[in-house]
Amino acid sequence: MARPENPIDPTAPYATFAQQLRKLRKSSGSPTYTTLAWRAKYSVSALSQAAAGWKLPSLELTLAYATACGGGREHWTEQWLIAQHPTGPRPLDSPAAAEVRPWSTEPPVPTSAGNPQEFIACLRELKLWAGNPSLTRLEAIAFGTGVHLPRSTIGDALSRSRASLPKAFVVRTLVLACLTFAQRQSRIRAEETRTVADEWQEHWLRLYRNSQRPPRTAPGSATATLPVLAEKTVQTVVLPPRQDHALNPIGEVPHDRRLLAEALRELFDEFGLSLRMFAMRHSMDTSTLSRYLSGSRIPPRDFLRVLVREASLRRGEEPAPEALRRLQALHLAALRARPAPPPETDRLDELRQARDDALAQLRRSIELEAALKALLLSRQQAIAELEAQLRELQGSRRPQSA
Repeated sequence: MARPENPIDPTAPYATFAQQLRKLRKSSGSPTYTTLAWRAKYSVSALSQAAAGWKLPSLELTLAYATACGGGREHWTEQWLIAQHPTGPRPLDSPAAAEVRPWSTEPPVPTSAGNPQEFIACLRELKLWAGNPSLTRLEAIAFGTGVHLPRSTIGDALSRSRASLPKAFVVRTLVLACLTFAQRQSRIRAEETRTVADEWQEHWLRLYRNSQRPPRTAPGSATATLPVLAEKTVQTVVLPPRQDHALNPIGEVPHDRRLLAEALRELFDEFGLSLRMFAMRHSMDTSTLSRYLSGSRIPPRDFLRVLVREASLRRGEEPAPEALRRLQALHLAALRARPAPPPETDRLDELRQARDDALAQLRRSIELEAALKALLLSRQQAIAELEAQLRELQGSRRPQSA
């Protein structure tokens, strides 16, 4: 027979929550903690401490405990949110009160997340904290701000089986959508949403940099050893560490080409990567990359997009169209400063830049039109709800006929 549990101390901060967990375990037939550990894939001590009342278990542990005892995930998610707030649930005054349950006080931030899985788990907790809006609702909120973020992309970013960090643009849009939903329910002030989103972005960038950092080698392993066969004997040849290709100084080049090379170097210095590492990542030749950055060769137009996209990713931001247009202007000026520039090439570059500018303007116009349509629809729905409430109020005040 299993040893009985210690009684719950009534003064424990989470005594009520622990009592509910024990009641669920008893209703499921009082399985032993060894059996629960096998079902929940957690240790016996972790499950026992979850029902002790002195510490609030994590949401993952709570759901594992409840699922092992036959409890529902949605119900126990709500109970876990209730336990977060010392005073319990508070009423809502908004018409959408049935959709959210605002029990916690501060939005979760991945301060202690050490890997992508923990970061994504905290992202799911933020969604729960905001009131657990549906993926469709989050997609509509993002669309209302002029950003197209499909629900399939949101579901993939929140997936429990995902092992890599979502893109910075997806994370920021999703965080802002959750905070906007919470703001509509008076959970957070408008001036606080930007601060919380920036904090999420900083932690995303921290994890991304850690994932891009090369693994440390043990002391003495900086040199590589290669076995060499000679006369049926194995000898060890010690190779010196490979020296990376350094940046060549900008030589005697025209002024416009020098300005382009300096702008390219300014972006490249933000990466913290060597020439060889960057060239390998983008399937380029190291010497060709060095010529681009030293001004001895004018890079192709696609290389500018690669640099801007890489720099924006390092900062955890969206690619800035202004930075790309600035590089394209310098690139076009450098092409024109060549000794004998083919006029058809210059004209083609001008047409490409004009096309890109027109497409960008069209895209902004489409996004603005979509945002205005979504805003108009939300205002019409609000007016319809107010008119329905007014009619209901007038009907309730109408005197009853004898």
